[in-house]
Amino acid sequence: MTIRLAIDIGGTFTDLVLEDDCTRHTAKVLTTPDRPADGLMHGVERILEQSRIEAGSIELIVHGTT
Repeated sequence: MTIRLAIDIGGTFTDLVLEDDCTRHTAKVLTTPDRPADGLMHGVERILEQSRIEAGSIELIVHGTT
């Protein structure tokens, strides 16, 4: 099983997609312009909780900004 996480930090929202083989989980949180990492980490916590996947199971993280 391959688990991948994609994160896009935008001007208003930070979008996340977590894929484990055939299942995709999504999350959207507000971007925190003064500290973008805060919004990113909030989104990661949310998507891991929703998917019930442990952070150590993620094999690939792709990050971008728009």
